[in-house]
Amino acid sequence: MEAVARLRHYRGSAQKVRLVADLIRMKPVGKALATLRITRKSCSSDLLKLVESALANAQQNESGVDADALVVAKIQVDEAGRKPLQRNSMIRAISNYKKRFARPRFMSGPQGRMWLVPRPFCHVTVILSDGAAARKEAGLKAEAPKPLVKKRQGRVAAAVSAAAHRPGRENRAVERAHKKVASDEKRAERVEAAEASGEKHEKHEKKSKKPTKPESAG
Repeated sequence: MEAVARLRHYRGSAQKVRLVADLIRMKPVGKALATLRITRKSCSSDLLKLVESALANAQQNESGVDADALVVAKIQVDEAGRKPLQRNSMIRAISNYKKRFARPRFMSGPQGRMWLVPRPFCHVTVILSDGAAARKEAGLKAEAPKPLVKKRQGRVAAAVSAAAHRPGRENRAVERAHKKVASDEKRAERVEAAEASGEKHEKHEKKSKKPTKPESAG
C-alpha cells in the first residue's frame, strides 16, 4: 500500500529543502515526524504537515492501516523555477516600512528603473509505503505487524482461566446448580407447610372457644 502527498509551488530553494528531505528518507513515519519536529530549518514545519497529510491519506484510503508499519519510501524535491513575489503593478502599494526593513523584493536598475528579484520555488512529493522492500531498507522487519494485537494475559488472569477449564469443572458447577435448586424447593415446601399448620391452629382455637352465658341479674 502506498500513500502520496504533494506540495506544489513551495516558496523555498530546492537545494535547501533537500537538506531536510535527506534526513527523513527511508525512515519510519514516527521517527520522521520526530526528526522534523526538532529540526531547526524553516522548511521543516511545512514538510511535517506534508508527511502528516500523506499519513492521513493512507488511513483514509486503507482503513485499518497501522501508522508504525509505514515508511517514507520516497521523498522527491523538484525545482519549480524562479518567480518574483510581486508584480510591477503592486510596487506602489508597498509601504515605506516594508521598503526599509522587509526582505527586498525588487532591486534598483539603470536609469531609475526597478527590477523584481526572482525567488526560487520547488515541488515536494512524499510517498509512504509498507512494502517489504521499503521496510527492509529502513531497518525494519519485512512483514508489517498486524493492526489488531491481542493483549497478553496476566498471571492471575491466566491462572483463573486455566482453573475454569480443568476437567470436571463444568460437572461440579452443574451439580452445585442442581443442589441449589433442590434446596430452594425444600425451603419453599417448609414455608408452605408452616403456613398451612398455622391456619389449622387458628381454626382449632376458634372452634374450642365457647360462648359464655350472660350472668343473671339478681
